[in-house]
Amino acid sequence: MLSVLARGVQIVAAIHHSHGVKAAVSVCHLRHQFPHWTEDFWHESLVRAQWFAEPGVEIPAVAPVIQMTPKRAQALLARSVIPAAYSGVRAWAEVSGADKIVSHYLELACADPGYLGHRLSVLLAFHEAWPLYKNGPQQTLYLDRLTEFILACGFTISADVSETPVVTWDAALSAALERPGFFGHNLICLAWVGRNKHILSVTQFNRALAWVIGTASTVSAEEEDNIYVQPVALNEISETSLESTVSGLLGRGIQNIHLLTLADAIAWLWRESNNHARTHLAAVAQQLWQKEKK
Repeated sequence: MLSVLARGVQIVAAIHHSHGVKAAVSVCHLRHQFPHWTEDFWHESLVRAQWFAEPGVEIPAVAPVIQMTPKRAQALLARSVIPAAYSGVRAWAEVSGADKIVSHYLELACADPGYLGHRLSVLLAFHEAWPLYKNGPQQTLYLDRLTEFILACGFTISADVSETPVVTWDAALSAALERPGFFGHNLICLAWVGRNKHILSVTQFNRALAWVIGTASTVSAEEEDNIYVQPVALNEISETSLESTVSGLLGRGIQNIHLLTLADAIAWLWRESNNHARTHLAAVAQQLWQKEKK
């Protein structure tokens, strides 16, 4: 497990946001839920998920040691001042903890989770990961990845978000199940929101659900994002069908790091859902591994 956590903070973004920390936490969730899965299975799953092929760095960013207040650190991040922004996050975390840094940006992330919900799902993953890295040998690498994520998001106050939408969890789940989006990102974001509901205000939670519903209801310009899923027929809904669904996705799905985060999302949502929803979750997984066969 330590090697997965270490690798997670080494992975850096190649397109926009790094998924290393989120994927590492997802692996932790899955290994806890399925402790009997062998190391050989996990190695093959990580290889299939391109875990070892993702770009990475093994040493912290070189940045000056600057003593500063959290407010100054926020200003450096808002202005994308490099490399001082790395120093700012390190100083801010020393004073307040990385969980407080995440909390500072939650309001904006819930109001606008961004493309594929990454601004919110990855931010929530950083919150959950902090106790795993705090005071450990990878703490600085963790803070560097958090710095880069905040800079990539460009968190600013944009559209008017004063109105609180009236939505329900069931409506968001139903929308995400029917239209899971590219690689199930609507489900991935929804699972992170549900799992971390305890740290969100009612307004933040409702805005996140509203984003899922809105995104699932919107036709995307990218054809591969417009996925409509029909439920599959399962003879029996049980822990065995959950395990076969998740292990099948990890072992046969399209080669992408999102295999790890989607498998984790399906496993969490399965526990929170009724049997009808579970048939949809199984369909999402099977659609991805069926594509690989063609």
